[in-house]
Formats: sequence, C-alpha cells, structure tokens
Amino acid sequence: MEIINFRILTITDIVLLASLSIVFIMQIYYLLRYYLKLARHRDDDPIPNSNRISIILSVRNEEQHIREILDKFKEQQFEDYQILVINVHSEDNTDGILNALAETNPKLKVTTLSQETQFSEKQIINIGLKGASSPLIILLTSSTGEIKPGWLSNMSGLLEPDTDLVVAYTNIERLRGFRNLICRLERFNQFMISGAWTLAGKPFVFNENNVLFKKTMYFDTLGFRHKMNRNFANLELIFNENMKKGRVKITTNPDLAIREHIEDDRGDHIRLLKKGVQIRQSLSWAKKISLFMDDVTRILLPGLVAAVIILHPEYWITFSVVPLIYLILLAIIVKMLLKRLNERKIFLSSFVYILIKPILNWWFFWSMYLIHRRNRWN
Repeated sequence: MEIINFRILTITDIVLLASLSIVFIMQIYYLLRYYLKLARHRDDDPIPNSNRISIILSVRNEEQHIREILDKFKEQQFEDYQILVINVHSEDNTDGILNALAETNPKLKVTTLSQETQFSEKQIINIGLKGASSPLIILLTSSTGEIKPGWLSNMSGLLEPDTDLVVAYTNIERLRGFRNLICRLERFNQFMISGAWTLAGKPFVFNENNVLFKKTMYFDTLGFRHKMNRNFANLELIFNENMKKGRVKITTNPDLAIREHIEDDRGDHIRLLKKGVQIRQSLSWAKKISLFMDDVTRILLPGLVAAVIILHPEYWITFSVVPLIYLILLAIIVKMLLKRLNERKIFLSSFVYILIKPILNWWFFWSMYLIHRRNRWN
C-alpha cells in the first residue's frame, strides 16, 4: 500500500480527497449508528398485558380459504382478542360461511360491505376501526401465512403504557421466480431502513400490517381526513405523522414475523416502490434530509473512489481499501439481520439490492413528480 504524497496534490485532488473522506465517514456513521443497532437489537422481555386486541382482516371471495384463514388464530396463547372480518362485497359464499362461523365463535365479528358501493382501502380500514371493540388494533391481510402460537401474546407484552406501536417484520413467502425475489428484497430493505431509523430516534414505518397500535392514534388525529387521495399508503401515513421518539418498539423476533402468500404479480414491486417514495415524501424534513444523505453518500462513495483512482492510479491499492471496508461492514450487518429475522436465501441479492436502492428511489421520485406535474397542467 503506497503512502500518499500530499505535497504534489493539486486543489482538485484535495477537494476530491476531502469529499471522499466526508462521504466515507458519513456512510460508516450510518452503518454503525443506524443499521448495526438494528442488526444487534434484541426485544425486551414481554410483560403480560390484559388489554383486549382487535385483529382487523378484510377478505373478498375467500369461500375456499376462509376457514383455513380463521383456523390460524385458534392456537393463540393470548385469549382476550377479537377477529373483525370485513367482507368486501364478495361474489361467492364467503358471507354465508362467515356468518355461520360467527354463530359458534364468540371471538369472531363480521361486517359485510354491499357490492353496490365501492369502498377504497382507507374507507374499509376506517369501518374496521370504528367497528373494533378493543383499544388495541392489529391489521392483517387474508394472504397471511403461518402464525405462531405466541404471536399475539408477545406482541401485546411488548406494548407498555408509554408505547404507542409495536412494529414487527412482514414479508412474503418464498416462491420461485424473479418477481417474488425482488418483492422480498424490497420489503426486507424497507424494514431495515424504518427499523434502523426508529431505533435511532427517528421513527417511521413502511408497512401497516403486523403493527400493534393504540386505536386512539387514529381517532385523536381525525383519521384519514386530508389523506384520502394518497393512493399507495394508508395507516402508514397516520403512524408516521404521530409517532414520537421513545414510544415505538421494533421487534426482530422471527416468531412475531408474518409472511404473506402472494401470487406472482408483475406490478407488486412497482407498487412497493411507489408506496415507499410516497411515504418518504410525507415524513418530516429532518427524516427526509437524513434519508437523503444516506442515499446520496451511498451513491457518491464508489464514484469518488473511482475518480481518485483514475487521477492517481499509483494509489489504487490505498483507495481500494475505502470501499472494501464499507462493503465488509455492510455485508456483516445484512447477514446479522437476515439471520435474526430468519430470512433465508437472499443474502447476496439483498446485499446488491441495498447498494442500488438509492438509484431506484430517485428514479421513482422524479418519475412520480413529473407525472404529478403533467396531470396538474392537463
């Protein structure tokens, strides 16, 4: 490794080296201060909680699977809960089966929305929250896969009196195909970012499902008023607007994770990216600037290293150490977090995805901005 001779450096060289040093230090700061903290995070011991919980679940045309969906909750170690199923104008016999099941299951409550009225996702959630009889709420989808027996009791046990939300990991089940993989990578990346920022005292979430929260968070802030026209995000907008430092808990316990069974859909990844961009745009300026600096320094780091090596190839070994240190640290953190979440077979792909994700963020931000401007003037 050759030592740099600072006496022969030009002003351009000094500016480049200073920029590289600043960018490298900032990226190492984000890795150690934010992401490593999440990768090493361990949950507090659950405290028994007697508060009743309502699980809100919307379904449509689930005649073949509705019994299987509801059977997943039978072995829960937590007793005081209600399952509120919203039947969204099903065209099969879902409603008849649900009503028959409700007659023998006191925990089950059914609300049916008529087919004549078209309800948006936000309206469905609003109806569910109004119909819930519990102070604590958790949303799931009909595609939810296996639920561990201790899921509800442990989620409840993490919600202390001074805690407003408990955020658990949600992804999709591993299936064959590139589109399934890319959606798994995006969901993992979203949890990694929101979890890291939450533990660093700047809480926000990308996903409304598998989040245990106090119902007052919604009704005390007038719900979706002034947010009905935001297409991709729902309760995430409410959560992020009202989250307070120290009142949100992130759990990396794999037994509390939910994996949804979602068929291969060409547009799923695009919707996830658009939703992520919209959520980031709705955050406070402090969080937006922090996320922006993480993105821009991650993009600048390899570019600055390449520029310095091109100008001074004699020092290529010296400057190659900079990205090597960063990549090793990032790889260790990603591996630790994947292992903690019991997420398999995506280490290399998630590592690469994290490196290119800032470019995807900016691409979708500008494309959505241009579409918005075009629609405004038409």
